Amino acid sequence: MTDEQLMRQFADGNASALETLTYRYHAAIHKYIHRMMQSRVLAEDLTQECFVRVMLSAREGRYPQSFRPWLYKIATNLCRDHWRRSHVWAKAVPDLERNAAAASDNVSQIYEKQEERALVVQALNQLSAIRKEVIILRFYQELRLDEISDVLDIPLSTVKSRLYEAIRVLNGLLSAGGIKEETERRAAARKGGREI
Repeated sequence: MTDEQLMRQFADGNASALETLTYRYHAAIHKYIHRMMQSRVLAEDLTQECFVRVMLSAREGRYPQSFRPWLYKIATNLCRDHWRRSHVWAKAVPDLERNAAAASDNVSQIYEKQEERALVVQALNQLSAIRKEVIILRFYQELRLDEISDVLDIPLSTVKSRLYEAIRVLNGLLSAGGIKEETERRAAARKGGREI
């Protein structure tokens, strides 16, 4: 059964339809929000709010033509609303999860993987919100470019250009000294009153 059919069934009073949708998407939405917000507690709260909004929308008879991009749009807007309310872009060192290592991995390999992941997360956190969103939606959530276009309400060509720019900036950040240089550049841009 499709996601859209499940939404219609839930609106018609079938509570298990929402449970099925939640089962399908809860983990993915939680991971997405966690990557965006860098906080487990906040990710749990916003994920719950996301599914509450799905429920309210279905009860009001509002059905999306395509459920998955619509769900990510709700999650993205919740993250944006939180950033606007707090006026803070999380710059703290992220709470890194430990890598689950295969039995053959030794301690130095595990440490190297954690270090690499920390650098990628640190570089992601240096991106502007619009670049970070498109990177996470494409590579971590594996949305297609047309779905990202729907989620962010921007043309497909804009998605492609933002993705290209975000990858270019990430590559620069991951090169030696790039993270420090980008931090200084963004601080200077904020003083000038513009987001990059």
